[in-house]
Amino acid sequence: MEVLFEDQYIVCVNKPAMVLSQPSFDKNRKPIKDLFEEQRPDLKDKLFLHHRLDFETSGVFLMSKSKAANAPLTEMFKNHSFKKIYVCLTRPNPLNPGKKVECQIIQTDQTEWIIKNHMAPAKDMMKHKKRMISVKSGGWKAETHFKILKTTGLLHYIQATPKTGRTHQIRQHLQESYRSILGDNIYGGKSSDVPRLMLHAFQLIFPHPITGQEICAEAALPSDFVTLLK
Repeated sequence: MEVLFEDQYIVCVNKPAMVLSQPSFDKNRKPIKDLFEEQRPDLKDKLFLHHRLDFETSGVFLMSKSKAANAPLTEMFKNHSFKKIYVCLTRPNPLNPGKKVECQIIQTDQTEWIIKNHMAPAKDMMKHKKRMISVKSGGWKAETHFKILKTTGLLHYIQATPKTGRTHQIRQHLQESYRSILGDNIYGGKSSDVPRLMLHAFQLIFPHPITGQEICAEAALPSDFVTLLK
């Protein structure tokens, strides 16, 4: 597992797709902490989790190595002190926002836009899969800035910068944009042409929890992204 940044307090790694962020009841699927401790025996039982990425999502993942960093990091996540930049591959559809969201179009050619809404868990038959929906009242405010970086006949390559940190926010906001992420079986992107949910945590920018120095951890595009973009 590639190390993107490390010092005595924190470590950022490039999480592969299909790796759990948190432990589960399935003992056959090891979470990222266990896998990294196998790679780095010197960190056995010394890592603390603060970050979360979906199972299929690849990219920058932050862990702490020192108890001194735990409280500051917890506060930083609570106060949204992190700038998170994701990239994804979506259906090449025209922008067609849903009725329960506010869509601010930044570029007239629809290559840059902002989605704002209130999100809440769906109450339906999907008992084993959490799904978020837009609601007219209640729920949690959510906002994401999107920009198309490249378009082919088969896909949009999109940069997503969430301003809030809600569960499945980027995925739900792209469904509401009529540009579902390829491989997203929950939010309208089901496709046999891709190996997984095509979402990648590209950059994590934040002040160091101890020194205050700005850290920018960047994870290169995985091979499945590169193949599809070619």
